[in-house]
Amino acid sequence: MLRKLLFFFFGFLIITTCNDLFSQENNKIIYEKSYFQKFNITNANEAIKRIPGVEGLTQGNARAGFDPNQNDNKRGFGSSGTQILINGERQSSKANNIVKTLERIQINSIERIEVIRGSVAGLDVRSDGIIVNLIVDYSSSQGTGTWQSSLRMLTSGDSLWSGGASWSKKIGKTDLVLGFEKTGFMNSRLYHEDHIDKNENIIQYRIRETIEYKSKNRINIDLNSKITPKDTLRLNMLTWFDSKEAEPQSQYYYGSGDSSKEDILRYINWNRTDDQDGWEIGGDWEHTFNSKHSFKFRSVLTKKNNDKKSISKENNGDYLNKNFYISSKESNDRSENERILRASFNTNFNNGGALEYGVESAYNKLERSFALLYLDPDGISQDSGLFNTKGKVEEDRYEGFVSYNFPLTNLIRSEIAMNYEWSEISQSGDVELSREFQYWKPRIDFKWDYRKNRQVRFSILRNVGQINFDDFISSFDQFEERIRAGNPDLKPSTAWEINLEHEWRLANDGGVITLTGFASQIDGPVERVPVGGYAAVGNLGTGEITQAKLDGSIRIGNVLPGGVLRFMGYLQSTEVLDPVTNIKRDLHFFRRWETMLDLRQDIPNSRYSWRVWYRSYSQTNIYDPYLWGRWAEEPMLGGSLSVKINSKLNLNFMFNRLLEKYGVGRKIVYNGFKSSNDILIQENFYVRNHGFIKIQLEGTF
Repeated sequence: MLRKLLFFFFGFLIITTCNDLFSQENNKIIYEKSYFQKFNITNANEAIKRIPGVEGLTQGNARAGFDPNQNDNKRGFGSSGTQILINGERQSSKANNIVKTLERIQINSIERIEVIRGSVAGLDVRSDGIIVNLIVDYSSSQGTGTWQSSLRMLTSGDSLWSGGASWSKKIGKTDLVLGFEKTGFMNSRLYHEDHIDKNENIIQYRIRETIEYKSKNRINIDLNSKITPKDTLRLNMLTWFDSKEAEPQSQYYYGSGDSSKEDILRYINWNRTDDQDGWEIGGDWEHTFNSKHSFKFRSVLTKKNNDKKSISKENNGDYLNKNFYISSKESNDRSENERILRASFNTNFNNGGALEYGVESAYNKLERSFALLYLDPDGISQDSGLFNTKGKVEEDRYEGFVSYNFPLTNLIRSEIAMNYEWSEISQSGDVELSREFQYWKPRIDFKWDYRKNRQVRFSILRNVGQINFDDFISSFDQFEERIRAGNPDLKPSTAWEINLEHEWRLANDGGVITLTGFASQIDGPVERVPVGGYAAVGNLGTGEITQAKLDGSIRIGNVLPGGVLRFMGYLQSTEVLDPVTNIKRDLHFFRRWETMLDLRQDIPNSRYSWRVWYRSYSQTNIYDPYLWGRWAEEPMLGGSLSVKINSKLNLNFMFNRLLEKYGVGRKIVYNGFKSSNDILIQENFYVRNHGFIKIQLEGTF
């Protein structure tokens, strides 16, 4: 694994070091306020997209599953984060969306944006790649604000409105930001499915159309106060009220010879609701003793509630014993809590090094009650008899950490770190079980500026994954009509990760080309495994991942004035032993490759800008103890057009999947676990995702 990674990486390195095209004085590249004034943009999120080499930070990372929109599933708080800082600090929050935070920062409030390359001492986040630091000033006496209103229209004819606003002001020594948003998400899919027996004879057809609406209502309050010359207090407060509804979904089954689709063999009416609410309070207090010593205390408190109900009614009997109910009612009530406390000390040394050490404590709790009822053929309500449906899962975790960032030479900088973690996971209710875990988590980073325009970054670390506590308790998959058993023996996966990165910056800020090699050895990757005669989420044996990724952003003003071409592509391989067949295979739903092209133009001396992007993927394999499958998607095409109406108002048109997006797949379903049973049926299916057009007005005040 490591040998393949090094061969590929250094082969590319030899090719790209033939010419020296650019000279960069240091590892901090600064974009002043004047740089962004030539663009027709209103907020900080759009500003980051105008900097070559960092556009992808707000769009996710293909390698590690990093998503800036979803930070709340990370393990604890730690010193790793979203790679985006505001005034040198990251948000003391997990539920807060960093992209939404950036959209609330008016472009006129940005003093500058710093692009920091590699491991640097004194930062509030550790990264083996790029860190973006926004320097923001809210000193306007009248305050500043942003707002947006949009209409999203699907090609199916459905539509949804969203809107929001924020206001910021400096009051004395305190920066205040208030925000409210009402956003919505709507999706429509059409499923066509053929069921085929083991002799390749069509048994029946299935057609299902889903229309889902998700509404989010969020209120944010952010405070940053210089309470004394040596003390800074920051608070992030968030509350939300979300709901997800699906129009009653009708699922029809037709006979093999019914080409007119009139003779219904089986009919299911499926109605679902999903209501969520919660709050989060995060903050930190930083005290500076002197120029060399400082202390920071950080805390995050989160509460989430979820009430989910699903009713399914069917008639016309049974089908190959796949369903065991005529009518079912599913209720799922869950409550989730998280508490994180972190204290750290920082010491700066005369040699340019910096030492950080401290402790972190985290507590997570999930309480969940799940019920599945069905009507028997006589119309009598019966309990499904499913075990492990009610319970409480708790995790207490404590971690000590120390890291030292220091220069080895004028060109090489390193950071060494060691974390020790102890945790206890306990489950009560239908299952009574308690387990302890202990992990050493070392990390080593190197950054080498072998030329002023070239940088090599290397890191090796041990990572511990975060368990989804819902997997401890049983559930029911109504789409697959299959029980998903809970697994009280589930444990966190661990992985040794090696990351090797070469960054090449072109002359005169002409762009950035980055090559990344990544390799990981995973102990206990989390997938579905056999548990007690059912399929449940559990741990596999040892798995491997290897990836090579090329990412670039190049200005093409000589061809297209104001144009920027971004490209991304990766190849990756993986290997793990299937727990049922004992045959080596890919990890579940793992993409072998992905490519992306993105062309944007901010037309000089005009009010217009536009963007077109294209993304394609490899097929993926589906693995489950009961089945094997394959899934392939058509490429995606999207784009946008922005018009600056005046100095404070923009009109945006966006489209995605305008030609609609189709996916095709095949599943082989076994009559039991696939290693010891015959094929029950084959399912050939395709899915149509409706495209959408979005019209948005955004402005400042």
